[in-house]
Amino acid sequence: MNGSLVLLVTMTVALAAVLGGSILLVQAARRAAPMMRLRQQAIAALCAQRGLVPDVAPSDFALLGAIDPRWLTNSFSSRDHGVAAADFIRPAGKNTQFFTILAFTVAGLKLPYLAVSLRNLTGVTLGGPPALELESTEFDRRFTVRSNDRRSAVMLLDPGMMQWLLDCEQVNFDMVGDKVLAFINRAAEPAHRPTEPVEFELLFRFFDGFEARVPALLRSEFAATT
Repeated sequence: MNGSLVLLVTMTVALAAVLGGSILLVQAARRAAPMMRLRQQAIAALCAQRGLVPDVAPSDFALLGAIDPRWLTNSFSSRDHGVAAADFIRPAGKNTQFFTILAFTVAGLKLPYLAVSLRNLTGVTLGGPPALELESTEFDRRFTVRSNDRRSAVMLLDPGMMQWLLDCEQVNFDMVGDKVLAFINRAAEPAHRPTEPVEFELLFRFFDGFEARVPALLRSEFAATT
């Protein structure tokens, strides 16, 4: 009799804990919903200023490979699909990875694959070639560079481009051919108000300054052939 009573009490406590946890999750979701809506509105306004519309094509983020379209939210693109931005949520086993991504084209280039990411940070694309070391101690301390073609990597990452990446802080990018996929791993970014689309703002800033800093020698040596 005492054993049954103990079991009943234990089951009651466990059920109460489950119900209590569920209630807390529901309450947290309700509190987060208004902040999510404010962030969505801020992203939409920011993208509208740049002429982007909510009309993303599957090929806009081709460097990601085959993905579930449901992993993309707050997604916008230019009408010619030359620029596209989105939040990207990717399941990773028992965890979930959160990114904000920006895809764009640098016309006239045909560059071998290159990936530049903050050290010890999960990239937006999986796998990749071996790491390279450059001649900048500060840059090598902050970033990992991966490429099978050292010459093109060194050409692109000249002092001006390296400084631009250092200035843009949390931005990483992959590039192949004329396609660039810049991204921010949201799990590693500094704390900020969740309603502010700081990731989109920083990626657009990176985009605005990237093409002008592509070295002329690189454009000549790795020009796309028609």
